[in-house]
Amino acid sequence: MFTPKLIRVIVVDDSSFMRLVVSDILQQDSQIIVVDTAKDGEDAYQKTVNLKPDVIILDLVMQDYDGLYAVKKIMQTVPTPIVILSSEGNVHPESVVDALNAGAVSFVNKPRGILQSKIREIDSLLIEKVKIAAQVTAEKLTPTTKKINTNPHTFEKNTAYHIVVIGASTGGTGAIEHILLNLPSNFPLPILIAQHIPDKFVRSFAERLDHLVPLNVKVAQEDELLTAGIVYIAPCYTNMEIKQNPASQKIRISFTQEKFTHFNHPSIDCLMFSVAKIYQKYAIGILLTGMGRDGVSGLAAIKQAGGFTIAQDEKTSIIFGMPKVVVNCL
Repeated sequence: MFTPKLIRVIVVDDSSFMRLVVSDILQQDSQIIVVDTAKDGEDAYQKTVNLKPDVIILDLVMQDYDGLYAVKKIMQTVPTPIVILSSEGNVHPESVVDALNAGAVSFVNKPRGILQSKIREIDSLLIEKVKIAAQVTAEKLTPTTKKINTNPHTFEKNTAYHIVVIGASTGGTGAIEHILLNLPSNFPLPILIAQHIPDKFVRSFAERLDHLVPLNVKVAQEDELLTAGIVYIAPCYTNMEIKQNPASQKIRISFTQEKFTHFNHPSIDCLMFSVAKIYQKYAIGILLTGMGRDGVSGLAAIKQAGGFTIAQDEKTSIIFGMPKVVVNCL
């Protein structure tokens, strides 16, 4: 009989009460064992070096050495999957985006207050995130040097493709950043992105990219006209699609409450279905790292319409879930 390998976890929080409660939550699952706890970022780093856990649960706000310090130092020397568990998402979402950009795998929002009844509202989600993080290898967490594409590019007036649509989930923020950093400032197509991320972080994610990459990046607004060279990130309180005016032929952003099978708010399938319908063979569809099947049917629709499709490879995917399914299906 096959016995799953135990997932060894370190819990990091400056509250001894929270360390106790989070440890208790995780160890409800027989596959998870908490091997130690830490009180701040430096303590977390030292214990990670000594114990080499499979996953770290990390708060962001701690005295002396905070969570972001820990993420950066751990990723530089002993890359280890990190799940952020912090209430910072309630007030400073940009801090969470910084941690994800520095190498953290995912985030769980700590409920307001420290009552045990509140923190236990997210027990199943936290356990799920730990199990997903445990699948990530150290090689995929190793930081890479980020360079902006400053090379001059010349594009033909009539390009072979008219739009790019990207879908991503766990690990996608870093992959999207890498793609955009490598595009020139005069990239001639609109880019649509559906990234699975809590809605309160979308604006911070877009603002960070807008300051970092050579293109104009923004959170998409309903009814705005698609413009070449603009990157539109889907908000995460609704599903996003595009629609074309039959008379003017102009294409605009649209929001819908239609539900989709594999994920909603934002549904990658929803966005890609609409792109396939309108742009057909003139679309480029890209499916990046993440768990599940969202985007598989949408990317298939683009391929069937004659568009060009790309799936991230296993070597570079934080989670080779969605891309693996699409590679096996298409």
